[in-house]
Amino acid sequence: ASFGQTKDEVVILSRIGEFSKEQLNNSGPSKLTFVTDINKAAELAKLDIQNGIPFLLLKGGIAPTVIGTDPEFEKKYEIYFYEYGCTGPEHEIIIAYNEMIFDFLTMKYGKEWLKEVRKDVIGLKNWKKK
Repeated sequence: ASFGQTKDEVVILSRIGEFSKEQLNNSGPSKLTFVTDINKAAELAKLDIQNGIPFLLLKGGIAPTVIGTDPEFEKKYEIYFYEYGCTGPEHEIIIAYNEMIFDFLTMKYGKEWLKEVRKDVIGLKNWKKK
């Protein structure tokens, strides 16, 4: 995994290293920080899906969490993990984005991805109960 850093946060990058800075800045996770409406967050997730760059959002702390299976999962399910540092979008905004991605993964891969996904993806536990 490689690391990218912005002024206020550290972001874990694995497959994200494939993106240019401009591509990353135009992706949903970068724009979510400025979003206050869950419907807009869901729209950004749909746009990322259409553009072939869906993300699963994580919230870390000062020290980012890296799990060895992340790159394998990302490649298999054509997805990218994005971990916000101490700062980032509101919790409800992240959940709205992730839930759209959960629905997409289930539609595309069935429930197989659920057996392999990181358990700390924001909103996953409650989404599975629905």
